[in-house]
Amino acid sequence: MKIDAAIVDAYLNSEDISRFSSMWFYTGRTEDGVENIFHAPPAADTKRRVVSRIKEEIIVHASTFSPCNTPIWDALIEDWRDFVGETTLDLIVGLPEPNDASVRQAPDGRYHMIFDLLCWEKYLGLMPLSDISQNLLTHELFHVMVGKRFPDIEYLEMQGGYIDQLDAIAFNEGFAHLVSYNGQEVDTVSWEGEKLAEVYNFSVSKMKGALQEKSHEKQKQFIYEANFGSYYDKYAAMCGLIYLGRQWQSGGFFRLKELFDQGYRGFAAKSAGLNPPHVI
Repeated sequence: MKIDAAIVDAYLNSEDISRFSSMWFYTGRTEDGVENIFHAPPAADTKRRVVSRIKEEIIVHASTFSPCNTPIWDALIEDWRDFVGETTLDLIVGLPEPNDASVRQAPDGRYHMIFDLLCWEKYLGLMPLSDISQNLLTHELFHVMVGKRFPDIEYLEMQGGYIDQLDAIAFNEGFAHLVSYNGQEVDTVSWEGEKLAEVYNFSVSKMKGALQEKSHEKQKQFIYEANFGSYYDKYAAMCGLIYLGRQWQSGGFFRLKELFDQGYRGFAAKSAGLNPPHVI
């Protein structure tokens, strides 16, 4: 993959990075809609030293990176290795939490992975940065693959109709979490275990409520909570993840391929155990 560190290097050189604030990197979805979310980073030298350390470790890991669950990648996307080579990893600062890692489509149509290194500071001391990088690169690169296969999915996630947004989030995040979940291979996860069963039941209940919601204000909150907040509280992402894990368990890679090829339309309802025609 290609690495662009222009913004983070400007920060490390004590330059004013506000000149980058109008770039497409800094447009994001909030509870109030899509807006500029640039936050000027702290000028403290201690922060710059932290960012420098994180940058070095990520670059070392990215140079030898191979994703988790390559059998799933091979089953779903035949030429994914070519896509990885064409993808750019942008190392930046200036995004608010929790935007540590994301995938965005640039104005020229190319997909980029974006790591905000100040948002990575919270990981220091919890586990090796290489492990976090492995998980997030796997997750975000799979979003790139999904975006190339379904070019309108990012737009629908951010600005589509209500049901389209739920479908796109559950599908895109479900598959990306599946290949990266806890850095584990899919056959080592207890998809029917007590913990994930509890998460799935909660997520399904919330998804069913979301699919029936008519209030515009409540719909906005449902969309925000679909993929923001604590990890296991992201009900749409969790619905997609655990549904796909259980589908793999019963039907293997063939079943995952079948679901991927069917696309995201109706996937929110499907992941909650409903038939798509039941969506209101």
